[in-house]
Amino acid sequence: MISLCVQRLRAVFNGYEVSTTTWFRILCPLLLVVVLTGFGNALDAFAQNELQPLSEAVNPFAKRVDAVATIDGYSDWVTSLAWSPDGESLATGTYEFVKIWNAEQKQIEAELKVPSGFGRSLAYSPDGTLLAAGHYQGIVIWRTSDKKELKQIKGPRGYVTSLAFSPDGSRLAASSEDERVTVWNVSDGELVLQLEGHSYPVQGVAYSPDGKLLASAAGDEDRITRRGELKIWNAESGAELHAFEDHQKAATSVAFSPDGEYLVSTSQDETINVYALAKGKAVGFFGGHSRPTTCAVFGPDSRVVCSGSGGRAKGKNEVILWNCETGETLATIDSHTSKVTSVALAPSGKQLATAGYDRTVAIWNVGQWLLPAESPEEDADSARSTQNVVAARTAEPDDETGESSPQSLRAGIIGLDTSHVIHFTRLLNSPEVRPELAGCRVVAAYPRGSPDIKSSVERVPKYTEQVQEFGVEIVQSIDELIERVDVVLLETNDGRPHLEQVIPVLQAGKPVFIDKPIAGSLADAVAIFDLAEKYDVPVFSSSSLRYTTGALEARDGAAGPVTGCETYSPCALEKTHPDLYWYGIHGVELLYAVMGTGCQTVARTSTESTDVVVGLWDGGRIGTFRGRRSGGGYGGIIFTEKKPLPIGKYQGYEPLLVEIVQFFRSRTAPVDPAETLEIYTFMEAADESKRQGGSPVSLSSVLEAARAEAKQKLETLSLQPAVQ
Repeated sequence: MISLCVQRLRAVFNGYEVSTTTWFRILCPLLLVVVLTGFGNALDAFAQNELQPLSEAVNPFAKRVDAVATIDGYSDWVTSLAWSPDGESLATGTYEFVKIWNAEQKQIEAELKVPSGFGRSLAYSPDGTLLAAGHYQGIVIWRTSDKKELKQIKGPRGYVTSLAFSPDGSRLAASSEDERVTVWNVSDGELVLQLEGHSYPVQGVAYSPDGKLLASAAGDEDRITRRGELKIWNAESGAELHAFEDHQKAATSVAFSPDGEYLVSTSQDETINVYALAKGKAVGFFGGHSRPTTCAVFGPDSRVVCSGSGGRAKGKNEVILWNCETGETLATIDSHTSKVTSVALAPSGKQLATAGYDRTVAIWNVGQWLLPAESPEEDADSARSTQNVVAARTAEPDDETGESSPQSLRAGIIGLDTSHVIHFTRLLNSPEVRPELAGCRVVAAYPRGSPDIKSSVERVPKYTEQVQEFGVEIVQSIDELIERVDVVLLETNDGRPHLEQVIPVLQAGKPVFIDKPIAGSLADAVAIFDLAEKYDVPVFSSSSLRYTTGALEARDGAAGPVTGCETYSPCALEKTHPDLYWYGIHGVELLYAVMGTGCQTVARTSTESTDVVVGLWDGGRIGTFRGRRSGGGYGGIIFTEKKPLPIGKYQGYEPLLVEIVQFFRSRTAPVDPAETLEIYTFMEAADESKRQGGSPVSLSSVLEAARAEAKQKLETLSLQPAVQ
């Protein structure tokens, strides 16, 4: 515990030289707290960090983005950026000036004089008729049509650090170094609200998309031992609704997602916190940056975040594109030679502007990560071919080399109520697809959803629209889908209809990947694999967590025989499914990726917030899964004969998708069906143990009962399994 406290102290002072005298001054108050509150409690309170990482490392498959334009010629730092709503102009703030560039021609349209200091913050009105700039102790507003100055607003003490127009354009919110947020009427410049309550300079402010909320981020970059502050306010009354101090150091900016579901805040502690507004709390943090994070903006889909960093001697001045739900890193920009001060996304979602202390502005094409890729027109006859033979079974010779190369595969999706379909389609249909994924393209989708699961109902319309923008045809039945494709991705988020949905796919001879959970019950999972054997069609199912770095290497004996493993993951429950099937599957799959098959008994301890499931494997090995209702990250520790090892880094969806495409081509599942069945037996046995008050339950008894139920179900459907 003492060691962990020292690590936390070092993290707080990372990048700073701290003298012996200063260490003494820091540790004395801590020791006093220990004496007054009790040794164990004090150390626990200081060492513990409940907020969990969305992902523990940058995805090695993330691509580096190249600039399409670089604008230099600035004599000082570039401190702010803003795109006009029509995307035709880019405003940039620097010392004493705001420069407006023609976005297409990359030429200056106007130079507007700032009354004092830097153009520290910029914002266009929603209708594009006004441009506001925050500077030292004031705000200036220009009319964009003729660049005429309309008014100056004075009052803030210190710099105006951030500006935000309300969605209807009637109000302008400003954060400032005087620890306040002020809200002004745009029409007459009158003060409407003055939001007080922060203890430090307010560094960022943002309106929610519906205009009902204001969020503000605060912190003092010079007081490195003080936590950052984030507050959410009622935008009409000014009442404080939520206050957070999750950042270890100063918070530097804040941004809402376009759909209003998420809020992110950047910080001197090098992380970006993600808040779920419906829950009113932080659900995790992104830790992929190597320097303090300074700015962030959401992409149009409300899931991809573009964030900038810099301002310390160690690490990179970088911009990273990442998924706010999974932490998956999509792309990186590291060309700025000094601190990145601002990022701004064009209204089209295709271009990202970045600025920094290196006196430059750069524009980057980011549409392939933020928007559905534009797909080439498919051959109509090919797209509608009714042949049932998978193209990957044969190969075509390359005209130049004479070597065989795999034919293209037409993939179809069943179910459009999980974000996996967007990730998979984006990766497979991208113009710059990875070689391992090339030649497999999503061409059709059947948008099945579940009317009794709220998230399914809400997602289907949005995801249907998004996959269509990737060039995917929407069909009205599974039979229609089968006619158009060679392979199938069964993605329905609800596992209950999977057996019914997969039957026509297996009867048609199409290899199928079934996303988690493979089914809504163990009996259905058994029936699926029995039918796959009956029809001689390969089936593969896996969580992407299986391909966390280090898990499979340890299983292969890289550090000696594995003697045990402990994993953890979120474990939200869904009343329609066995407890661990819905989200605990991720951590359980990770456990099995390390341990393999051979679990004999399971015992489960369950509370409202946590599940702990302990499995006894053959040879006396012990595997433990810890699931948490409140979310958090994924990870664990592997015990080997040599030494304990961290389980490694989660790599996002791409490694799994590579395995899926290889499976489609080889028709051999990378995970043995027996192992997949044991994973679901493990989780069903955990439910049975819970029902029995935590008593150990044998997996063999649970599987035997499920096989009997599966046989009866298939008989009812007049579908006899291959093995009785």
